[in-house]
Amino acid sequence: MPAQASRAAGADPLRVEVRRIIARPVEEVFRAWITPASIARWLGGAGTSDVRVSGAARPGGRIRVDLVYNGAPWFLDGEYLEVDPPRRLVHTWRPSWDNYAVTTVEYDLQPTASGTRLLVTHSGFGERAQEAAGTCEGWTRVLEWLGDFITAWPA
Repeated sequence: MPAQASRAAGADPLRVEVRRIIARPVEEVFRAWITPASIARWLGGAGTSDVRVSGAARPGGRIRVDLVYNGAPWFLDGEYLEVDPPRRLVHTWRPSWDNYAVTTVEYDLQPTASGTRLLVTHSGFGERAQEAAGTCEGWTRVLEWLGDFITAWPA
């Protein structure tokens, strides 16, 4: 199923929500999301190379992603705030391409009859509507990469 993206109304109108059903068990989706070696294999599409991921998925642990996109080095880092395997993950997000602005990303995973319902909620954009719109597009691509990668795993 393709990713579905929306911008939420309410207290944080620039909150980004992206959903996808992935035809794999919730434990496998969670593991693919938190394992640095796995992330390095699925993160990035055309124009992306040299993906390196490090970190420890535990409260207070760090995550860092370094990559080259269209010939330019990019990175992001953050701190894990909540880790509840295999249902929920929350971390801060500080990307080089957004002037190191700190936002928060939440991942909620729920088992379904066909696999896993994954909801990514990204908040904290303040008045930066353009950044929120770009992030919505970005998360849509990221969930497609993850879904394509993990559904290719042997059952």
